Amino acid sequence: MLVLTRKKNQSIVIGNNIEIKILKMGKNSVEIGISAPKTYSIFREEVFTEIQKKNVEAIKSVDVNDITDITTIFDQLREKQKIVEAAPQPTTPKKSTKKTT
Repeated sequence: MLVLTRKKNQSIVIGNNIEIKILKMGKNSVEIGISAPKTYSIFREEVFTEIQKKNVEAIKSVDVNDITDITTIFDQLREKQKIVEAAPQPTTPKKSTKKTT
């Protein structure tokens, strides 16, 4: 673990696009701001742990038959998509560029 010391309004940069800034320091807490692309999920540790726990519970409750049914449906959709992609595409007539007088 890398340990850094920062003062109020100082930042830490991770990679090219994540910045962690110290906003406020209290007696027992530190307020930070995080600037990162929306593609990153950022959670407090206790929230992240709860999400992981709920995901594990959800996986345990899945019936294997449901997964088989879903897989079959996806396979059928893929086949339909292949048929649509292989079908000839309609062409649009070209507009005439001649001016009429």
